[in-house]
Amino acid sequence: MTLEYRRECGRKSVLDSLTDITGANVGSLAEGGLFECKHLLRLEDGAEIVRGRTEWRPKSANNFVSQVPSEST
Repeated sequence: MTLEYRRECGRKSVLDSLTDITGANVGSLAEGGLFECKHLLRLEDGAEIVRGRTEWRPKSANNFVSQVPSEST
């Protein structure tokens, strides 16, 4: 995780929170692969508060499948 602080905001500030996902096909994360998220918090007028970047890698497929609850019929 990388964060770049640009300015402070007030307690009553209204913020927009934006995220862009790039990399692996998000619909098939169980198959592996890295993906990156770019985050932006900004004030209503467009002034940037903080930019962030996170890198994610899924757990192995065996662990992923065991954590998904089975459907009841």
